Order: sequence, then C-alpha cells, then structure tokens
Amino acid sequence: MQLVHDDLVQSRFSNTFARTVEMICPHCLKEAVFEARSWQEHGQQLAASELTCARCEDAVLFVQLLQADGTRKEAGLFCYPRPAGREPMAGVEHLQALSAPLARSYESALKLYNRAEWGATALTVRHLLGGLATRMLAEDKRDLPLTRALESLPQEVDLSRPLQDIAQLLAPSGTFGRQFDDEAQIDKVTAELLLELVEQLLTYLVVLPGTMADLKSRIATAPVPLRRGSGAA
Repeated sequence: MQLVHDDLVQSRFSNTFARTVEMICPHCLKEAVFEARSWQEHGQQLAASELTCARCEDAVLFVQLLQADGTRKEAGLFCYPRPAGREPMAGVEHLQALSAPLARSYESALKLYNRAEWGATALTVRHLLGGLATRMLAEDKRDLPLTRALESLPQEVDLSRPLQDIAQLLAPSGTFGRQFDDEAQIDKVTAELLLELVEQLLTYLVVLPGTMADLKSRIATAPVPLRRGSGAA
C-alpha cells in the first residue's frame, strides 16, 4: 500500500471521501484521473473502493483509514498497486530552505519524469545541477563549465563539517557524551536522537558511497541511445 497525498485528490463526496484522484496509473503509466463510484466500510477502521483509470480503464484499490466516529483520517488514504512515477526525495525541505528556485527545478524535473517526458527531464536535471553548483561555489568560480564546477565543490564546501559536529556531540563534554556515564538516566528521547544521529552518519559514510557506486555501475552498463542520424548506413 502506498500513501496517496491529499494534493492528488481532485474532488470529494459529501462525506469527504475521495471521489476523483489524479495520479500516474500503475497499469498504463500515464497521468490519469481515477473516479470512485462508492466506498464500502469494512469494520470500523477502514473503507475501500476500486477506482478506475480514465485512460486504460484498469482498477486500483484505494483504502481510506477511518476515525472512531467513522470520518476519514487525515493522511489516511492508500492505494494498491502503488502509483507509477517518482516521489520527492526525503529531506526536500532542506533544498527549499537553501534555494527556492532550485527546489522548483527539482519539482519540475519530477513532474516531467512522471509525465514520461524523458528528454525534458534530463535537461531540467542538468539545469538543476548547474544551479546547485553555482549556489554552492564562490563567486569567482560560478562561470565554470558544469564538469569543472562539480569538481571544484570539494574545495568550496566543507564536507567534513558533519563529522566534526558529531564528534563534538559525542565528546566527554558534549551533549551526548556526558550522558554515557550513567545509562540509567538516558530516556527515550535521547535514545531516539542517538539512533537518528548514527543513521545519518551511516548514510553519509556508508550508504551514500555505496549507492553512488551502484548508480555509477548501472550508468556504465546502461544502453546508450543512438543520436539521430548516427545509425549505420
């Protein structure tokens, strides 16, 4: 089951259950409107309906979680199979905080991808990479070609800062370091923050390099489309 965000719901019945939903169909892979004829309650915790794709006419199961009084729960609409297309990355709000134009470029790239506009997606991604490099580099390096700009980022961005921050937190005099002397005093909030901290560190040191290596391998073995006019004579 995949969460269906409220902004995909185009209209609702009088009981506020979804009537039409616009999303990428998992069957035909096209952006389409799904319309519900009715919802059936199952017990006291959920209601279900099969919504039909207006393009291919295949059905998708939608499930709405309910409150104790029978009204719908906020952020409680799910579907199966999950809609096709990509979801925004986790932490996209940090990109928005860094630069609203960059966040809009990323959002545009996602929308283009989800509409199967592959060429436009690629051009928008390149524009996003260029904008990101420009935003992160010093003013005297902002006119560099994209490749050289990306190569210059390690000299301009302090990539060691996250490790330094974590080291300070875990030092004997740090916020967490002081608490290790008496583990009985560590509460749920502290344990949860420590887990989140180590997960972020693992992502930075282990997961990111690993996923980048996997991506590089897939790029190296992916079929390269022929340019127009470059076919064999």
